[in-house]
Amino acid sequence: MSWSRLRALSVRNTAFANLGGPMRPISLYAAVIAAGATGLVASALIATASAADAPPFIGTWSLDPADCSAGQESENAPLVIGKERYDQHESHCAFKSVENENGDWKIAADCTVEGSSVPYDFTLTVSGDTLTFTDTGGPRDFLRCK
Repeated sequence: MSWSRLRALSVRNTAFANLGGPMRPISLYAAVIAAGATGLVASALIATASAADAPPFIGTWSLDPADCSAGQESENAPLVIGKERYDQHESHCAFKSVENENGDWKIAADCTVEGSSVPYDFTLTVSGDTLTFTDTGGPRDFLRCK
């Protein structure tokens, strides 16, 4: 759309704003730009807060760093953990609850493993670039993929 067409539209479509005094007419175009800028600032603040609140277990982990680049179709695929789920090859888990107990993240999940649904409880502990994944089979140490 050309600037002249946009200006013509903005003359007909007027919004009102409080610009440090009484309500004044402004172009709809200016209102959209102001709203967009406000949205960008709000999004940046939310993203910053979200990153600060991100649990340390989020990331890609592997028992063997050589497998970090393996695709999820491979049995040696890395473990990809998000805030609310994890995926590894044919295992896909949605977290029902996540509780931090002194750096141990106790997780209850509903998982689908090779097509079958199963409940699964496990604990994640992060120390530097090592993730200790503990379940009924005992602890396993994964390394953070870079």
